Amino acid sequence: MNQRIGKPGATAVPLWLARLPCGAVLLSALSAATGVATAQQHPPSGDELRSMYCIEVIRAEIDLQRHSISASDTAAASAITAAQRQQWIDTSAELLQGLAKLEALRYKLQAYMLPRIPALDPSALATAMRQGAADFQESRAVAAMDQQPSMCSATCGDKTPLSRVSACASPTWLPP
Repeated sequence: MNQRIGKPGATAVPLWLARLPCGAVLLSALSAATGVATAQQHPPSGDELRSMYCIEVIRAEIDLQRHSISASDTAAASAITAAQRQQWIDTSAELLQGLAKLEALRYKLQAYMLPRIPALDPSALATAMRQGAADFQESRAVAAMDQQPSMCSATCGDKTPLSRVSACASPTWLPP
């Protein structure tokens, strides 16, 4: 199967690669990088670490978005009135647009990182990915508490992970 997918003008991606979960692609690249002689590897730059962090954050956001789409579709199917059904269908359409944006962002981050990974310290990259996953979970907890002000005072929760996770939505450090 030699089909390739991608955006017009962009580097084509083999279909089998596009269908792999992003974590699997990056972890396999990290695994391959461990075979490179240590002398050839160097510490990742701040932009490279931030990109790996954001790849994990965006992956988690994509999973959450897919779950929300599924729940919205289920609600539409069980809606009692046509107006309720249409409202859920509209919600699903908005969520699908958001999912497309997240997937495009993940693709851009991966395209930036994949050629660099073999020359970078895999331990540092894996640490950035773990931090992205942890911050995403923590930011979800802080956001949930903010939705219930009676449970949370002004000093409730550290908002730093939330701001780091939010910065992934606009990776200004990436080349255009």
